[in-house]
Amino acid sequence: MALFSGNANKLKQIELQNIIFGTDEKKLMVSNEFLDEMTKVYISKRMKSINTATTNISTTKSPRAFFGYFDSIQSNLEELITLEKYYQFKKPVPSEFKKNLEAKKDKYILAMLNRAWKHTNNKANYDPTSGLPRSPEQFGPILEEMVEFRDQYTEAIFGHVDRFYTSVYEHSIDYVEPEPEPEEELSEEEAAALAEGAEGAETAGIDIDDGIQEFMPEDFDDDLILNE
Repeated sequence: MALFSGNANKLKQIELQNIIFGTDEKKLMVSNEFLDEMTKVYISKRMKSINTATTNISTTKSPRAFFGYFDSIQSNLEELITLEKYYQFKKPVPSEFKKNLEAKKDKYILAMLNRAWKHTNNKANYDPTSGLPRSPEQFGPILEEMVEFRDQYTEAIFGHVDRFYTSVYEHSIDYVEPEPEPEEELSEEEAAALAEGAEGAETAGIDIDDGIQEFMPEDFDDDLILNE
C-alpha cells in the first residue's frame, strides 16, 4: 500500500483531507505527513472491519447476522472505493474486491442457510431418518429469520428455503388456506328435517358438534481477505 503522493496537486489533497476528517474546508489545514498518516489509519480501520466481517459471513449461523455483516462490508468498501482516486492500493483494489464479493454472494448465502439448518437440526437432536415431523417450536424461529430476507434470494435459493419450510409446516411459504366453500341453501323440507333432528339430539343429551374436527393438511469456502 503506497503512501499518498506529496506531489499530487493541492486540490486533490484538500479533497482527501475533507473525506478523511469529514470536513468541508477550502484549503489544506494539515501537513502532508499528517494527512498521509491519518489516511493510513482511516484505511486500516475499514480494512480490519471488512476482514472481520468477511470471516463472520463464512461462519455465522444466523441469517440476520449474515446480512448485517454483508451490509457492513459493502458500506466500508464504498468508503474505500472513494479513496481510489487519491490512494494507491495493492491488488485487489476495493472496487475489485467488491465485484468479487458480489459475484460470490449467492454462494455465501447458500452456505450460511445450510449451516443454520444443520445447526438447528443438531440443537433439536433431530434425526432426518426417523420419519418424524420437525417441531415448529424448534424450527420456527430459524425459518422466520430465513424468510425475513427473502428479497435477498435468487429464485433457486428461495426454493431451497421453501423446502426447509415445507419440511416443518407441510406447505410452501406462500401457502394460503383455501376459503371454505359456501353452504348450499336448504330447501324448506331439508331445513325442517334438520331442525327436527337437532331438537331430537338435544332432547337425548347428544352433543351435535361431537366428532367434528377442523381439517388439517396431511404430513419434507473460498477465503476473501483484502490485501494490506
